[in-house]
Amino acid sequence: MLSDIERKLLRILYNFSAQKRRMPTIKELEIKTGRSVTDIKAGLLALEQDNYIAWADKSTLRDIIIIEGWDRDQKVIMPMGDANRYFTEY
Repeated sequence: MLSDIERKLLRILYNFSAQKRRMPTIKELEIKTGRSVTDIKAGLLALEQDNYIAWADKSTLRDIIIIEGWDRDQKVIMPMGDANRYFTEY
């Protein structure tokens, strides 16, 4: 199970790369997470160790490759019954 900073970093990397077609800079991660550079680097190293990302060149974030973009242990709970019902009364 991912820690809070690891989960947050993974979601930011995934969404940022999908929207902007590039990886965020360390400064952008500082702003978006509210964490220090050391916390961010520790979180990224933990994500790499758990095989969520591949990060060959540690001097830049540009080369990060996302292997898995979500927490493996996260349980998705789908609502029963009303999931496919459309409400048209306004």
